[in-house]
Amino acid sequence: MKNLIYFFIFLLIFTACHSNVSDRIVVDEFPLNQVIVPTVMLTDSVILAPDAMFLMNNQLWIFQRKKNVFFDVFDISDYSHLYSVGMKGQGPNDFIFPLGTTIQAENNFFTILDGNILKTVVCPSNREFRIIKSQKTFEQFPVNGFIKLNDSLCCSFADCATNTIGNYEYQMLDMYNGRNYKFSDYPEFLSKKKFDQETRCQVFSKYIVSNPVKKKFASFYNYYKFIRFYSYDRILEKEITINISPFQIDDVENWKERFTFYGKPISTNKYIYVSCYANKGEIQVWDWDGNPIICYCLDRTYSTFTVSEEQNKIYLTSLAENDLNKIYVFEMTHL
Repeated sequence: MKNLIYFFIFLLIFTACHSNVSDRIVVDEFPLNQVIVPTVMLTDSVILAPDAMFLMNNQLWIFQRKKNVFFDVFDISDYSHLYSVGMKGQGPNDFIFPLGTTIQAENNFFTILDGNILKTVVCPSNREFRIIKSQKTFEQFPVNGFIKLNDSLCCSFADCATNTIGNYEYQMLDMYNGRNYKFSDYPEFLSKKKFDQETRCQVFSKYIVSNPVKKKFASFYNYYKFIRFYSYDRILEKEITINISPFQIDDVENWKERFTFYGKPISTNKYIYVSCYANKGEIQVWDWDGNPIICYCLDRTYSTFTVSEEQNKIYLTSLAENDLNKIYVFEMTHL
């Protein structure tokens, strides 16, 4: 009886000590792999160097930071070019240093980081483009890896700006009370090498995607086939290593040799859609529990993409010189 009591005491201690340990899993395959040949839709020759693509007001928006006017807007039904908006300047509806990777769109507005200022933008009718809210985020500039989690919380990489020192991978800011929380160790077990702080930030570069409904965010690493899932409470819930060819090499600090695996993800309430560039062009679909759903294997490379679960379609752009007037589209099969 005494031994049984000791066993239960041990079990309780063991469970308590491991309650915050993340779940580490290995994914060897996707349940479904589908080869995709997208349909080519013609439009005006305005797609020069697309940085981001999103849907708003039932229209297709493309952000291009190298153009004098940042946003090109297209009709989602016939893909005709409707108008261009969003200027560089000092005016109330202008931008100084907009970051396309930080765009997060809702039905009738989107947010974008301009320097270290989070701006909320609406465009209720053609060309009526207005910045309705500007909110300061982190103190440092640039803000690397920025993501808005909800109306009060945002997250970014920690200690990756110039003249910063630290060993945490992320920082989370409460924009209402100004409190800043740093958290999470780097996944240095992915490499046999040790890196200085500046190199470590580059080697473990990633894209963050959030789900305010489930109060989670996920990180997809650029140079490793590796994913992390966190709660908004800053708890590391799951780590996933993807053991699918082509495999990573332990030479990621060498930019001439390394693969770039994951690009910018897109989130819906149920799924994460993420670019994987290691092959010709893939869009992987994961659910928010970290389960692989399907891998769409494209017959071509692409630059940016966006998703409409309502239309059951994925839209893409490319950087090919002869694709200035092309939008690619295909229908999804996993919904």
